Amino acid sequence: MTDHSTQSTIDTLKEKAATTADTVKDKASHAAHVTSDAAHDAAQRASDGIDANPLAVLAGGLALGALAGALIPKSAQEAKVLGPLGKRLSAAATAAAATARDVGKEQLAAALPSKDGAKEQLRSAFGTVVQAATDSGKAAVKG
Repeated sequence: MTDHSTQSTIDTLKEKAATTADTVKDKASHAAHVTSDAAHDAAQRASDGIDANPLAVLAGGLALGALAGALIPKSAQEAKVLGPLGKRLSAAATAAAATARDVGKEQLAAALPSKDGAKEQLRSAFGTVVQAATDSGKAAVKG
């Protein structure tokens, strides 16, 4: 009887192990499927975001690149090769800013009347208003 009892216990354990293995396999498969769906959805949302805002993505990429460039120390070779270029770019940017400022000042000065011209325009406008008021008063008295 001991053999029969032992065999029965072994069979029961085999069945439980098989059932547990099937359950674990099913749950793992389900988890993999859910994870795959979530990854696909996230990729689709990212793609939609890129399609909807390509400039924002570009700006983010540039910012990330600038941050990485600022954090990564430059090598001696980079300093040797790019140092003069950086100085030239800085000088060119400074010159461009100064030129833009000067052109802006010139355009503003050209758009605004001179001090004497402004005084004359005000005198003329005031004279026109006074003349219109005088003419209106005369017309009212005659009428």
